[in-house]
Amino acid sequence: MKFLSAFLLALAPLALALPTSVIETPVEAEEIAERACYVTCGSNCYTSAQVTAARNSGYNYVKQGGTAGGGSYPHVYNNYEGFDFLVSGTYYEFPLLPSGTYTGSSPGPDRVIFNKSGARAGEITHTGASGNAFVACSGW
Repeated sequence: MKFLSAFLLALAPLALALPTSVIETPVEAEEIAERACYVTCGSNCYTSAQVTAARNSGYNYVKQGGTAGGGSYPHVYNNYEGFDFLVSGTYYEFPLLPSGTYTGSSPGPDRVIFNKSGARAGEITHTGASGNAFVACSGW
């Protein structure tokens, strides 16, 4: 027992001299996905979190029977272009902005489309379309 105690006492100064730098853990795949382009509309790259935030905001207005900033969004989207969306309609469109959630300002060219249950249908943009039409964003 004396030998073990002496041995541990001899090692103690060495343990204190070992480097104590923190090793960073790798970035989680989910964290990377949140920052990556989930969908691209024109030259605008949107993360999954941005698309979800816009959809949730628009759907909350639909549930409450209101519009953002007293304007016209969200409103029914009639799908005149004939997109093959991920879910069935009735569809609603709500502005998708590169920074923040739409509150009644300029809607920009991009939209998130969801159905009356709030399920994501897809994303569309005026960028690259003629007139007031839409084209599909990449990613859905």
